Amino acid sequence: MRSLRNISRILIGIMFIFSGFVKAVDPLGSTYKFTDYFNAFGIEWLVPAALFFAVMLSAIEFLIGFALINNVFPRVFSTLAFIFMGFFTVLTLILAITNPVSDCGCFGDAIKLTNWQTFYKNLFFIIPTAIIFWQRKKFMPRYERIGQSAIIIVGLLGVLFISKISYQHLPLIDFRAYSVGTNIKLAKNEDWIGAPQPVFDTKIVYKKDGAEQAFTTDNLPDTTWTWVKTINKQISEGYHAPVQNFNITDKNKQDVTQMILSDEYFSLMIVAYDLEDIPNDAIEKIQVLNDVGMGNGYNVFIVTASNLDQVNAFEREHSIMSTFYFADPITLKTIVRSNPGLVLLHSGQILQKWHYNDFPDENQLTEYELFNAHQAAKSAVIRWLIFGFLVGWILIATLFDIFALKSRFS
Repeated sequence: MRSLRNISRILIGIMFIFSGFVKAVDPLGSTYKFTDYFNAFGIEWLVPAALFFAVMLSAIEFLIGFALINNVFPRVFSTLAFIFMGFFTVLTLILAITNPVSDCGCFGDAIKLTNWQTFYKNLFFIIPTAIIFWQRKKFMPRYERIGQSAIIIVGLLGVLFISKISYQHLPLIDFRAYSVGTNIKLAKNEDWIGAPQPVFDTKIVYKKDGAEQAFTTDNLPDTTWTWVKTINKQISEGYHAPVQNFNITDKNKQDVTQMILSDEYFSLMIVAYDLEDIPNDAIEKIQVLNDVGMGNGYNVFIVTASNLDQVNAFEREHSIMSTFYFADPITLKTIVRSNPGLVLLHSGQILQKWHYNDFPDENQLTEYELFNAHQAAKSAVIRWLIFGFLVGWILIATLFDIFALKSRFS
């Protein structure tokens, strides 16, 4: 039983840490998901608080996992984990039956699960959760109370810091289909030679002498049988392109997608899904991007989900002489988690993305600087992972030194 409860604790701890982390690195993504649920259940009045709920959910999940992994305050966090899993198991069953939103968002964009898959996942994980709740009094904390408190504070501040910088800039790790390095033209293609095709299990029902019987296509009955119906059941979906619905039109509703993706020079795509929600300081940055970018010969354009009247009003008010295109708001929110955001394209490939807080200034819009920005983006995730590992290791070592923590493994 001792091994079982420790394995259960570690398993549930890892699950909670992962679930909280992937939400923390993309707080806006979780905000959009909360908004979808609020709208689906008719509680739109909660939409303004969606970001708060997104950050708090990721923090709570991460903290439960962090506490379980480190075996601190095991009674408290074993109970919280059981309450949490019990509540969401019931909730996901309701969501699976009603299906108000197709993707649960429980693992952010890192792992996409349907509502039924989420429910089955919760059914699996509630078993080890129940074990650690049942055995919670037998866990012996590794550290004294002051050490346990310090670890909880470190975990809480860490996950909130991740959410903060991911919200004010861009997600530290981009799990979406439009990550840096993606070639949108290739990622949109559904017709790759050799790609897996949908597979169907076909049954044909025939009737004879009042009795019905199902046959396969390679074992059909003779002509004395009468056809009743054909049943097609899809057992494999085949290949689906990771990039969906990337379609851009101009003011005349003409499709310009291929023109944009075929540009062999630098293109600066300013993504502003809601023109009325753009901060004033970001508007000034857009003007710089437009003027300097066009002066350097780049293709600079703004893609929005706002309507034509809003675009015309925006142009008049801010005197921005730029080309405006239109796209689906969900697609734009998926491309870059910023309103506005900037995407550097070259022949359909995403070379770099910026939050409006980090838009390049005039001196950073040369060909050389844009190329360097692309080179830096390729190793940014690795640097962050190494940095996070080193900081975590140093913090743990420091806690041992400062608090003289006593190790008592359960």
